[in-house]
Amino acid sequence: MAESAAKSNIIQFGLFELDLQARELRKSGIRIKLQEQPFQILSMLLERPGEIVSREELQKRLWPGDTFVDFDLSLNSAVKKLRQALNDDSENPRFIETLYRRGYRFIGPISGVARLEAVQPPSAAPAQPTPIQPISAEKVSGPSRTIAHHRRVLLFFGTLLLLGLAALIWFGRFQPPRVLGYTQITHDGRFKGGIVTDGERLYFSEMDGNHFVVAQVSSGGGETAILPTPFANVFVGDISPDGSSLLVANFKGTGSAAALWTLPLPAGTPRRMGDLAPTSAAWTPDGSELFFSKDSEIYVAKSDGTGAHKLATAQATVFNLRFSPDGNRLRLDVYDTKTASSEIWEVKRDGTDLRLVLPGWNPTPQECCGRWTRDGKYYVFQSFQKGANNIWALAENTHWFGRHAEPVQLTNGPLDFSSPVPSKDGKRIFSFGSQPRAELVRLDPKAGLVPYFAGISATDLAFSADGQWVAYVSVPEHILWRGRIDGSEPLQLTSTWMHAALPRWSPDGKQIVFMGRSDNTNYRAYLISASAGEPRELIPGAEVGFDPSWSPDGRSIVLALNYADSPGGSGISILDLPSKKLSQLPESQDLFSPRWSPDGKYIAAITRDSQKLMLFQLSTQKWTELAALPVVGYPSWSRDGQYLYFDTAFTEDPAFFRCRISDHKLEKLLSLKGTRRFLGELGSWTGLAPDDSPLLARDISSQEIYALDWQAP
Repeated sequence: MAESAAKSNIIQFGLFELDLQARELRKSGIRIKLQEQPFQILSMLLERPGEIVSREELQKRLWPGDTFVDFDLSLNSAVKKLRQALNDDSENPRFIETLYRRGYRFIGPISGVARLEAVQPPSAAPAQPTPIQPISAEKVSGPSRTIAHHRRVLLFFGTLLLLGLAALIWFGRFQPPRVLGYTQITHDGRFKGGIVTDGERLYFSEMDGNHFVVAQVSSGGGETAILPTPFANVFVGDISPDGSSLLVANFKGTGSAAALWTLPLPAGTPRRMGDLAPTSAAWTPDGSELFFSKDSEIYVAKSDGTGAHKLATAQATVFNLRFSPDGNRLRLDVYDTKTASSEIWEVKRDGTDLRLVLPGWNPTPQECCGRWTRDGKYYVFQSFQKGANNIWALAENTHWFGRHAEPVQLTNGPLDFSSPVPSKDGKRIFSFGSQPRAELVRLDPKAGLVPYFAGISATDLAFSADGQWVAYVSVPEHILWRGRIDGSEPLQLTSTWMHAALPRWSPDGKQIVFMGRSDNTNYRAYLISASAGEPRELIPGAEVGFDPSWSPDGRSIVLALNYADSPGGSGISILDLPSKKLSQLPESQDLFSPRWSPDGKYIAAITRDSQKLMLFQLSTQKWTELAALPVVGYPSWSRDGQYLYFDTAFTEDPAFFRCRISDHKLEKLLSLKGTRRFLGELGSWTGLAPDDSPLLARDISSQEIYALDWQAP
């Protein structure tokens, strides 16, 4: 009886058996490690196969009412560990099905009570061989021609059938992949980046107020939740192969390196990965090694970041390291800061055979952020072409006759789609879908933030010296416009091929200097007439030129040249317009965002890490510190030159400040906490209206994560 009772406590399903008495899970007789909570969940599911076990029932069994725990995160973690033990996939389950917001259901076949003894087949008498009867020649000579005819007919139709099947396989195999539909996953509208998934949930970076946090959402959609971390700003880089931790990087300033950490899931204390501060990092598919990049160099280390050594060197800065599913190849984005081009490269795991993946495919390459599907058949990536980001798919195998596959476009607006991540079952692609929009607002001392230039989606406003004209950059087109301050007489100054930013009026109101870039150049300084015309380069031959600003007399322009091989060198330089002579400000190599004071005595600038606001006195040729705050941005001189206005960002308490030049007195004018500011390529813009009232761009964009259902032959 005891033996029979023991046997009745063993439940078999597939290759697995659950021993309720010994509290063990075994596969083909081999014990599999399973913690107590996943064991209890499996027991409850097997008690009611085919029925829904609600999340509330699981909560009552696993965590009684007096137990304090984050139930959702803990249950999700326990189910994830159970699936890992069963080698089950949440998106294509064999055993455990997830019913969103309801519970779970066991859907696998159950063999019932296990029998330890071998099952014997029913006894039967041995079969007797059937004697072979000889056939006479007379019996086959008559119908032989008929048989041969039937064989020829069968062969003919069989050949037709095989050709038909071959045609179906051929055309089916080379039907291009396509998107069948879209499902919106998130619904908060916030700025996001860096999706990774364990199959059941999506993890990503998100702008919460004015700093970046780690967020998560169910892969089926629902409410977004924030994972607690001790960091002010954190980016998501990768997820471990077993889904137990995230690879994250935290940063403090715009120029400082981001430290690398592992963040346990669903919760736990982050652990620093040695002293690593890479530009990109990723684990191998088996989790045995960590690959990371620093600028143009690629390194390999142990999974905990120790024992690093250099593997290969690319031609420019390396981002977005991602492994093929078999772990043999590593793909990476190579971004050239001088041309603003981004190309996808590939290298073998041992560092050999570094090569361009799509040579000559896009004349102005802007490809990045690719991932392999789990089966390795496709590589999906984003490409910026014709003014929009879209998702493309590249088949990894070559066509017959050795012809290489060409990328196939999967999306075509109306949203900008970026950062694709294939689901684990290969049926969906998760991607950001965005439609940028900015609303201009002004700080009114009595009413607070009020609309300014209502109805115009724009940023980077600049006003003429007489206060009658305004120049601005439209969002999302990045086109430079000018018009009267009341909105009348608008005039488009740049074409769609140029990405314009940060215009500044000449003191006489006849010219505008601004930053502009094309699809294959970085930002350069340009001059254009305020009455239209073709823009011309301020410094021909200079590969970069940032933040140009006029001297009060209109004879010079100060700007940042951030590369040593640019004319004038790196740092901040002054261009004398009549003579075209460049001179560099002393000790300015690590400064940017120069602004000339209205009286011509000073030039303000920001340190490269955005932690300090500096002031250069031209008479003494010396720099002094005006303010030290987290992430200083967009300094603007008051009309009388007595104050410098600026903002802070990427903190829990961002604000708008001004500093008095005479005594360096710092004054907080407005807290921006809770204000959704528009985050552009150059950060969140702020400025001053002609009456010195602060201006900023509020974010009214739509950016969400979408699931793209796709058909991939």
